Amino acid sequence: METELVIASDGAIYVRFEDEPPAGRRVFTGYALTAEERAKHGTHGLLRWACLQLLALGSDGCVYIEEGVIEPEGRKEFRGYALTPQEAERVAQEIHRTAFNVTIAMRLK
Repeated sequence: METELVIASDGAIYVRFEDEPPAGRRVFTGYALTAEERAKHGTHGLLRWACLQLLALGSDGCVYIEEGVIEPEGRKEFRGYALTPQEAERVAQEIHRTAFNVTIAMRLK
């Protein structure tokens, strides 16, 4: 599954872009940790890491670390720009609505 957005340790939600991001937006480029790396670091290790550099949780379930911290070769890449507070609020509303609809659909099965 393609990563469409990440929630980053700087408090921003970043969305994928293909061409150029809107002017003035922060950009995050990160590379996914492997399952083995996630297991090795564990939750506490990842949280400590997030205090030192940008770490992001992707909509695809991957943990992305900012460019320049880990070797990118062979890893999934995410490039995204930060949403404005208004855009982030809209995304959060859509996620909430979708989660509610999925929950109802599963209960009706």
